[in-house]
Amino acid sequence: MQAVTLKKAQQDLEHLVEQVLDDAQPTIVVLESGQQVVLVPLDEYTSWQETRYLLANLANAAHLRKSMAETQAGSEQERERPATFG
Repeated sequence: MQAVTLKKAQQDLEHLVEQVLDDAQPTIVVLESGQQVVLVPLDEYTSWQETRYLLANLANAAHLRKSMAETQAGSEQERERPATFG
């Protein structure tokens, strides 16, 4: 993950945004005060938020961990999808 100063980010914001989108890598922007913010693509941020939401529910998190363990152990089973109407 790269870091740039706010001054540098302001000089060519469009290029910085394009680079973040092209590389799909977050970039830290450091303010003169030392505070930091992160510039990330929206779809990456949305994915993080969805994961956080799913793992916030303990029952759901346990189910996801169990499913992942079964997949890694090779014991997953394919299920038929229900018919859709419409």
